[in-house]
Amino acid sequence: MPELQVVVILVGVIFMARWLESIMGFGGTVLALPALAILTPGLHVTETLVPVLALGNIVCCIGIVWVGHKDLVWKEYGIILLWAILGLPLGFWLAGYAPESILRLILGAFVLVVAVANIAQMWKPDTEIEIPQGALTRFLLRLALVIGGIVHGMFTTGGPLLVIYATKALRTKGLFRVTLGLVWLTLNTIMVAGWMLDGRIAAHVWPLTGITVPFIIMAVIVGDHFHHRIPEVLFRKAAYVLLLLAGVSLIWKSLPQVLQAQWI
Repeated sequence: MPELQVVVILVGVIFMARWLESIMGFGGTVLALPALAILTPGLHVTETLVPVLALGNIVCCIGIVWVGHKDLVWKEYGIILLWAILGLPLGFWLAGYAPESILRLILGAFVLVVAVANIAQMWKPDTEIEIPQGALTRFLLRLALVIGGIVHGMFTTGGPLLVIYATKALRTKGLFRVTLGLVWLTLNTIMVAGWMLDGRIAAHVWPLTGITVPFIIMAVIVGDHFHHRIPEVLFRKAAYVLLLLAGVSLIWKSLPQVLQAQWI
C-alpha cells in the first residue's frame, strides 16, 4: 500500500476527475491520468494508475447511468459501441508494441485541433451548431469512433475521439452524458474482464480502488446536482473546452518523453 500522502493525492485527483465526468459525461480518465503520473511518480502508470482509473470509471458510470437512464439514446449507443469495439482489439495489440509517448502526442495534437476548431465555431453566442451531413462526414465520424476504440484499448483514454462523434449526434446535455456513460461502462467492463483473464491486474490495485469508491460515489452525486443547472449552450462550450484541456494534457505528458527519446 502506498504512503498516506500518495493515497490522499490519488483520492483528491480522482474525486475532482469523477466530479467533472459526472457533470460532462467524459474527461475524467484523460485528465486524471497525466495529473496522477506527475503528482504520484511512485505509482506505475500501466500497472497501477490505468487499472485503478478504469475500475473507478466503471463505478462512476454506473452512477451516471443509474440517475439518468431515461435519457439513454440506445441507437447512438449501439452505433458508438459497434464502431469503437472494432478498434479495441488493435488497441490491445498496439499497447504492447507501439511507442506510447508518440501515440499520445499524435492523439493530443489531433484532439487539440478539433477542440480549437469547434470552439471557434461556437464563439458567437446563441448560434446554432449545424451538424455536417454527407457520406464523407459520416465516414470521418465513424473513423473517429474506430480510432477512439484503438486508443481506448491502449490507454483507456479514447474518450476525446468518441466525444467528437457524440457532440454531433447527441443534441442535449442529458442525452450526451448518459449515453456516453453507458459506452464507457461497457468498454471498460470489457477491458477489465480481459485484464483479469490475462492476469494483468496486480493484487494491490483492488484495495487502492476500494479506497476511492466512496469518494467516486460522492463525486457522482455532487456532479449530478451541477449537471442539471448548466445551460445547454454553456454545456456544449464546456465540452469543447474540456476536449482542449485533454489535448493539452496528453501533449504535456508525452512531448518531453518524445524529445528525450530523440536525443538518446
